[in-house]
Amino acid sequence: MKIFPHLRPFRSPPFRALFLGQAFSFVGSWVQNVGQGWLVYQMTGSPFWLGLFGFAGSLPLLLFSLPAGAVADRIPRRRIVLLTQIAALLLAFLLGLLTFFHLLSLLAFGLLIFAIGIAGSFELPARQALFLDAAPTEEIRAAVAWNSVLFNGARLIGPVVAAFLIPALGVAACFWANALSYAVSLGCLLRISAPPRQAPAKPMRSSLWEGVRYLATRRALLGQAALIGFVTIFGWPYTVLLPFFAESVLHSGPKGLGLLISASGAGSLLGSLTATALVRTFPLPRIVFGGISLFLLSAAGFALSRSFFFSALLLGMAGFGLVLFLSAANAFLQENAPPELRGRVAGISTLFFQGLFPVGSLFAALFSRFCGAPATVLLGIGLCALGSLGVAFWMSSRTGEAAGS
Repeated sequence: MKIFPHLRPFRSPPFRALFLGQAFSFVGSWVQNVGQGWLVYQMTGSPFWLGLFGFAGSLPLLLFSLPAGAVADRIPRRRIVLLTQIAALLLAFLLGLLTFFHLLSLLAFGLLIFAIGIAGSFELPARQALFLDAAPTEEIRAAVAWNSVLFNGARLIGPVVAAFLIPALGVAACFWANALSYAVSLGCLLRISAPPRQAPAKPMRSSLWEGVRYLATRRALLGQAALIGFVTIFGWPYTVLLPFFAESVLHSGPKGLGLLISASGAGSLLGSLTATALVRTFPLPRIVFGGISLFLLSAAGFALSRSFFFSALLLGMAGFGLVLFLSAANAFLQENAPPELRGRVAGISTLFFQGLFPVGSLFAALFSRFCGAPATVLLGIGLCALGSLGVAFWMSSRTGEAAGS
């Protein structure tokens, strides 16, 4: 893999600072995610509650991603990221305190997770747009791919850290580790300056719908967003059921959970590194459909496996395919977004990628209660495959239409 041409975004000092800050923040978030899932399962012993808490944590992304993208085009993006990360730091620290002193009820847990989700829903589009603003214009594809490397490298490192923190120091340490990671990220943000942004003259509602219309009138972009939505709702939510698979199917405990998530993260990291090379030379639609096919086949195999080794291997393959798909689809969306609409397009992308995740979590929670976790994963994969085939047929029937029409 010829990796060196893809290091060009690092020539920008702000890009380097943001990359370092996000690296710590992403790792801390994954440490907290593992601790959160393990704590919910220990408190309830139910895959239904795992799905329900996944729903509570992701619901703000569904509710606020679109307005958050519009806000990111009106208010300095650096200021938004600073304020939301300070809020997330304080909430993570409070969550750790309540857990440490055994004062955490399910209701308080859900409210805190929901509040952290609100901060994240406004932080994510602003941070993504700020990250792309810091990269040279001609390196947008590479910047998107490196952002994926960050996210998936954290998926590899964070669960391993959590797997050792939980037995050694307790679940509260996972939440405090996340608070510490936000402190490091804030330090990196304070080292950069961002050019002032002039708020659009249009009202907030008009500004918001301008971004929606931009995507809706470009069928190729809408098709990519729809594919992301199908994967988010039906394919990806198997992740909220991993504590159940680790404990009740594979009998591997918290360390097994951490290793399963890390195996998925290792495949995802390899997929994102591969994407940094492929997105510059291969047609993006080919990468999209190749990645989604590998993901669906591997995730279905994981649902059927009862061997820890094969389950971990299949999760790695699923992560590889998922990230190839997401990197190519997001690169396509961001590459076709003008700078003045970048925050709104990032908000729409966040809505389809993570904002719809609570719908998938609720799907996983309800169906796992009645037909079990493995059958729920298989059902979701089947629906995801049908939806993806439908979108592929819809897009291929309009091959004569230009992407920017």
